[in-house]
Amino acid sequence: MKTSFANCFSAAILVLLVLSACGLGTDAEPASLSVPEDVFPSETADNSELESSEDTTFHPVYHFKDELLVEIQRPLPVPVFLDAPLNNLLSGPTESEAAAGFASAIPAGTEIVDVALLRDNTISIHLNQTFFEIEGEQRIRASAQLVLTASALIGDTQGVVFFLEGKPVQLPDGEGLIEEVPEGRLPSPLTVKDYAALTESTSAS
Repeated sequence: MKTSFANCFSAAILVLLVLSACGLGTDAEPASLSVPEDVFPSETADNSELESSEDTTFHPVYHFKDELLVEIQRPLPVPVFLDAPLNNLLSGPTESEAAAGFASAIPAGTEIVDVALLRDNTISIHLNQTFFEIEGEQRIRASAQLVLTASALIGDTQGVVFFLEGKPVQLPDGEGLIEEVPEGRLPSPLTVKDYAALTESTSAS
């Protein structure tokens, strides 16, 4: 009986030694494994874009593509004043936009002398002489770019009136029509609807 118990005890020891040699634990606790770093994505995201967006907002400017006005969202630093999107418009299409077919009818050298919000949400834009050196179709298209870009600045705007050297100037609508205004009175504000024939949405309908 003693010999049989000794043999069983020796057999048990041998089994434990074999298991240890195979690398298997004898307890019921899970073993920890090392996992390669690229198996799971890092929980810490790159916040560089979020941080820049906190100081940036987007405003539309309008350029032509395939003879139609197309909205382009431009990033602008906050706070944004009335002249910022208009000056951005005057800078023209970027190199990549120009390569994609975007163009501006506004002549180089055009400057915003002043821009203000008048009564009834009418926007006044004072331009330098360079803008008024263009005529015909180019003036129509350039006027449309300014009116659409300016109108996007103010909700429920009543339109845009233009000035040169402090005097009101009437620009053509999308059909090339110019309102006859009695001396001493402001012309009717130009609105987005005046250039409906040049917009993408109208052409698609």
